[in-house]
Amino acid sequence: MKRRALLAGACAGLLALVASCANSTELSAANGRTTIKLASSITGSSFLAVTAGIEQGIFDKNGIDVEVIRVKSTAEATAAVASGQANVAAMLTEGVISSRASGSDLKIIANLLTEQQYLLYSKPGIDSIGQFAGRKLATGGPGSGETLAKGLFAAMGVDPSTVAYIASGPLATQVAALSAGQVDGASLVPPYSLAASTEGARKIIEFRDVFPKLTPQVFAASERVLTPNPNEFRAFLSAYKESARWVVDHPDDAVSILMNDSQISYDAAKDAYDFAMPDYSTDGLVDNQGLRTWLDLTDKYGTVHDELPTVDELYDPSYVSNTP
Repeated sequence: MKRRALLAGACAGLLALVASCANSTELSAANGRTTIKLASSITGSSFLAVTAGIEQGIFDKNGIDVEVIRVKSTAEATAAVASGQANVAAMLTEGVISSRASGSDLKIIANLLTEQQYLLYSKPGIDSIGQFAGRKLATGGPGSGETLAKGLFAAMGVDPSTVAYIASGPLATQVAALSAGQVDGASLVPPYSLAASTEGARKIIEFRDVFPKLTPQVFAASERVLTPNPNEFRAFLSAYKESARWVVDHPDDAVSILMNDSQISYDAAKDAYDFAMPDYSTDGLVDNQGLRTWLDLTDKYGTVHDELPTVDELYDPSYVSNTP
């Protein structure tokens, strides 16, 4: 099956969205098949198990039709789920925490990867993380990398308040800003890190070496949709786990899919795959200590001013722990 991609627009403001957009707890189903509308701001190697699962017919043979709704940010993914445009979202963990703290019923049900994929890159002339004091760092925005970057600086002895965080949008834009000298560094993932390297940027540190088991991207859905449809979501995640295992077991084919899907060179696809491969989640389970670390980072460095959720409020492992 070929992936069907839709471009989703976000309503202005989550609370206004919930009030004004129609919601449905019913999943689209016919002839024993279930359609899962998946909103995703995640692309490339991080999303490879979904892409491969669709192209290899793994979701199809499990009775799942996956309709991918492409969005530009975690905020838009949240809005798509809140409005009922999507049944589930692939999004950043920090976005689920912020949404839940703001009163939503969004729940993490599985992860895509077990480790952070970000690498801190700098422009030429910066050789250590200590040199970032007084410098500019490109980020996706307050809910897309800024909290984690502040935590990294603090853990490495740099006062996070001495760094200027420049909301630069998507990773491609961050690479361009770094290459043009508009910022001094950026938190990148492959293959964008390889693009930065070819422009002379220097890798400073891997986030996963500082924050192990800090889940970067997760599947999240509304409890009002999860509760009446547990079997459908379990079937979807069971197929995803099978897809992740296929990606790990078929490296050459997986690199080819990534190269074609992301429209990148073989070297860039191979670099991205090799970096992500040890971290593909074949059981879907999220590390609870990693979530506690996320909550601690959000409490210290995030923009959330409401009461933070507990791990139990944030995450329900039953949708993967009861699947094969």
